[in-house]
Amino acid sequence: MKYLLKNSFSYWIRTNLKDAYSGLIVQDIDFAFISEEFFFFIEEKNSHYARVGPAQKIIFKLFDDFLLLKKPKFLGTYIIYATNEESELKKKINDIKSSNEPRPNYEIERNKLEKLWDCKGKPPLKKTERERSFYRGSVIEKILDDVKKDFLFVGPIHWILLNYCSGYFIFIEEITNNAEIDNERKNFINTIDSIFANKNNNSNAKNPKSQAVYKYLGFYQLKFSQTNPDNSHEIYLNNCRVSRDELIILLNLDKDYIKYYKL
Repeated sequence: MKYLLKNSFSYWIRTNLKDAYSGLIVQDIDFAFISEEFFFFIEEKNSHYARVGPAQKIIFKLFDDFLLLKKPKFLGTYIIYATNEESELKKKINDIKSSNEPRPNYEIERNKLEKLWDCKGKPPLKKTERERSFYRGSVIEKILDDVKKDFLFVGPIHWILLNYCSGYFIFIEEITNNAEIDNERKNFINTIDSIFANKNNNSNAKNPKSQAVYKYLGFYQLKFSQTNPDNSHEIYLNNCRVSRDELIILLNLDKDYIKYYKL
């Protein structure tokens, strides 16, 4: 489990990159379930009162609008509450897999959309909220052994970054303390990358606020010698060494420079 301390990458993101009101949305995906025929995402909430904010809705709507592949078919992004019984969670995942669960629809309310920047002039305000996903444990993790046997891959996507002014978006695999990732995880990353890079996706999908066309730039491995760019002597983006300042420019996604680091 990740931790939200001042030496974590999550904290660094929120204090060094642009915020959602300045054009950059940063989210994590709790679980991706992938089979040969279909795939879907799950966002796990720890309370029935936990909200789905406008930034999350923009990401979920991006998936709905962008992912038009017939195989594997995208079944949607589902909210599952960690307060449910384990048997109920298993049934819900099986219902999604069997397409018995209605596909969610993520439209952003007009009053929420109005608060986001239209990318003209100056941003309306600055408000950085810390990612809270890792404050709570996961009930779904406890049942994964019972449900993942029906899938090729099941796992989290550490980060999705979307600049809704430029339309550029990427995925990031966070690797701390110079760790190595195993082959199964590499195959998971390659599978997600191939799904989003597929030319049969909707090349005209647009952000609902800025109307910028979405452009997928890839899935990148970001490795630190310690836990974040500030306390690490070495930072590697897809095995290429970069500086802290270079990384900020690359991750803000105002330009597509990060594509030159694609493996």
